[in-house]
Amino acid sequence: MKEKEKSYGLDLTSGRISTLLLRFAGPFLAAGLVSALYGAVDLFVVGQYTNQDVISGVSTGTQIMNIVYSATIGIGTGGTVLVAHRIGERDRAGSARAAGSVLLTCAALMALMTAVVWFLREPLLTALNTPPEARAPASNFVMLATIGVPFNVGFNMISSLARGLGNSRAPSIVGAIGCVVNIALALLFVGVLRMRETGVALATVLAQVSTFVIIGIWLLRKKFPFPFGRGDFRIDWASIGKIFWVGTPLWLQELLVTGSFMIITGLVNNMGVVASASVGIISKVFSLGGMFPLAIGNAVSAMTAQNLGAGKRDRALRALLCGIAYSLILEALICLYCQISPESITAIFAKELPVIEGAAAYLRAFSIDLTLISFVFCINAYLSGHGKSIVVMIHSIASTFGVRVPLSIVFSRMRDIDLNTQLNYLGFAAPIASVLSITICVIYIIRLNRRRDYGGDRLPPP
Repeated sequence: MKEKEKSYGLDLTSGRISTLLLRFAGPFLAAGLVSALYGAVDLFVVGQYTNQDVISGVSTGTQIMNIVYSATIGIGTGGTVLVAHRIGERDRAGSARAAGSVLLTCAALMALMTAVVWFLREPLLTALNTPPEARAPASNFVMLATIGVPFNVGFNMISSLARGLGNSRAPSIVGAIGCVVNIALALLFVGVLRMRETGVALATVLAQVSTFVIIGIWLLRKKFPFPFGRGDFRIDWASIGKIFWVGTPLWLQELLVTGSFMIITGLVNNMGVVASASVGIISKVFSLGGMFPLAIGNAVSAMTAQNLGAGKRDRALRALLCGIAYSLILEALICLYCQISPESITAIFAKELPVIEGAAAYLRAFSIDLTLISFVFCINAYLSGHGKSIVVMIHSIASTFGVRVPLSIVFSRMRDIDLNTQLNYLGFAAPIASVLSITICVIYIIRLNRRRDYGGDRLPPP
């Protein structure tokens, strides 16, 4: 059993924490960087070969597609935590039931998310106050991108199963392959064939299909570290209940946060197409800057869940502190560069001077949040590993709807200042909201670790 586990993935319950974090996060980070590179190349191609109408349309359409990603992230994390707990407990039968439940949940989400995006795309574009000149590009982008929804969900749910078993390498490699495919096709469809938003969406869909096919073949060929067969593909309400116990609050959190971003997008769209394009650029760039804490957070989540399953709560806390330290060092350097020369970044992704300057003004303030998400991402992962995803949901909603959205409303309605100053003010809403999240989480974690019996060594019952 132990040898097979090591051949499949990492045993996160023993060994040097700092080394294990980097080993687990490394493949995820590498794939994430390729993914962020895709986003950067995608944005570069759109910015250089189209105009601000298409930039705004693709940015707005992406907000709608994030509905899918919110469900995948939340429920996928529930699957990761469940499987990691069972592995940490050395529960072979429970691990098999957990794996089967993750895959069944995946199939259900494929159908649900595809239907949601397909039938709600036009009402959502209207709700987002999509600029008239960007409406057609946004609608075309979402309509084509919907085709890739089931493949995206399938890839991410299977990846969550692998990470719960301690294997971050396989999904990371497959994800990187998909990003390379995406980059090549985006350059071909948009840069060469000038297919505008249609080319962006088509490149994304074909890349999603390729990742799902590859990860599916890998899953069929790979031997699990426990007996697993067709008989495990059955409804196990206990396992499914625990997936949704952890995953549903995260799903709701992501959905509500995504909704808040859609509100903010609507506010920005009302400021005009230049503001819409400027904020859309930084939203894409931010995914690159936040990739390292996201990768470390995935490692912290899996390590926390496995160690709590093994009864090692102190080791889980040390993993959290180590993850924050790693993330903070790099993110502080990135933030510093954004303060010194933001235009050198935004000029890569736009050719029109008003968009370059507007995006730079927004980035200078918004980039402060990079240092703060080093805390937020790792703490969220730690709490999710504990099965305390309700806390994650509460603090996210409080900071988003209690701080970020109200501040965005105030700043977006300022009419007595120039656009660049207004965008700069708007950028401060995110870091101010993160400060509230960190404050709530630190207080909760201190209380959590002072109590001897807080139910963290086992997943709570559904």
